[in-house]
Amino acid sequence: MNDFYSIKKYVWLSLFLLFIQLQVLSQESDLYKQIKSFPEVVSIQKIDQHPFFKETYEILIEQYLDHGNPAAGKFNQRVILSDYNKFSPVIYVTEGYKADYATKESYVNELSKILDGNQIVVEHRYFGKSMPDNVNWDYLTMGNACGDLHRILKIFKRLYNNQNKWIATGISKGGTNTLVYKAFYPDDVDIWIPYVGPITFSVEDVGLDKYLTKVGSKPCRDKVLAFQRMILMNRDSIQPLLDSLIKARNYTYPISNEEVLDYCVLEYSFSFWQWGNSCVDIPPDSANFHKKFEHLIAVSDPEYMSYTGISPIQAFFIQAAKEMGYYGYDTKPFKPYLKIKDAKGYLSKIFLPKDVSLKFSKKTSAFVQKAIQNDGNHVMMIYGEYDPWTASALKLDGKGKAVKFIIPKASHRTRIGNMPYAQKAEIYMLLETWLTED
Repeated sequence: MNDFYSIKKYVWLSLFLLFIQLQVLSQESDLYKQIKSFPEVVSIQKIDQHPFFKETYEILIEQYLDHGNPAAGKFNQRVILSDYNKFSPVIYVTEGYKADYATKESYVNELSKILDGNQIVVEHRYFGKSMPDNVNWDYLTMGNACGDLHRILKIFKRLYNNQNKWIATGISKGGTNTLVYKAFYPDDVDIWIPYVGPITFSVEDVGLDKYLTKVGSKPCRDKVLAFQRMILMNRDSIQPLLDSLIKARNYTYPISNEEVLDYCVLEYSFSFWQWGNSCVDIPPDSANFHKKFEHLIAVSDPEYMSYTGISPIQAFFIQAAKEMGYYGYDTKPFKPYLKIKDAKGYLSKIFLPKDVSLKFSKKTSAFVQKAIQNDGNHVMMIYGEYDPWTASALKLDGKGKAVKFIIPKASHRTRIGNMPYAQKAEIYMLLETWLTED
């Protein structure tokens, strides 16, 4: 009798589960079924997204580690697709880091709003969920990253084909990625809009630091420099505060705490202008050291050079040391007060794994510069005047068709939405022209 009831219970449970499964299948949209049928798709998961879009999916694509040698192996790369309308433009986001933000309900790229566009965000290889099981830095190249974008574009052109206009865009390192993608695959999309994307020709380019001697007003620059010197000159009062913070946050470093303070001060001016800080916020001389220290770490957070800060973006520093380049520090104004002798080699000393030795090559940057100069059709670059990275804005020689907007007094946060009306109108008109061209 007990066996009979057990069998009956099992049958009812099986039927119930089958009913639930059929219900789920009946709710799957045509878009979901189409994406799921792609042979390159490892998984697809529906996620909540901004009501601007009809459907949004987090998708894992089987990707090649080396596009020049498919036998080298594969990894899974994350793509977040948000569907607006199958006839609308496609905003193709060439992310430079992880893409967690694109899974949040609040996220809509500003170009998606401006153009009523579909949205595809490609997480950069070696970040977030797009990390190979066995990390081999040899495969982390700008060429392979663009190969990723090229292959993913071909996959999703099965959904949004040549009847749709495709617009590649990215911000910061993602903006650099947009420019490099244009250089490697000039015909992949119709329009290219990189925001604040630098093209750097040196592993520690001091030219970016020199740019800081020109941004903003002289009184503000003087105030920034005076604050940096004040911190170093009062190390006996500031260092214990930093030491306590490091201990409380459980940070560890490849350098001493005294060197951490040096680099926080050196980084301060770059970060101050990059993120659009105001001179009004710099504490006056009459402020106590706690207030001055709080301001220092609010602008130049010591987490940046800690193992905690480095780990999630280790791939960025690898790329910088190999072919993207980075910026250097001018230590001359602080020589009497620093514990470090100079800042040369700091990228390798602080940010690279101890067992990794890399040689920088400017070959890719030179290739990109030349490619955009020669064939910059439908390329619109956007930079902020006060952003130190604008020192590495891609140079135009006047021969190509690329256009560059440098927004007055703007920072690394510059976007079309926060531009002055006149420049915003100019960009809208240019976009409309390009979108209507064959």
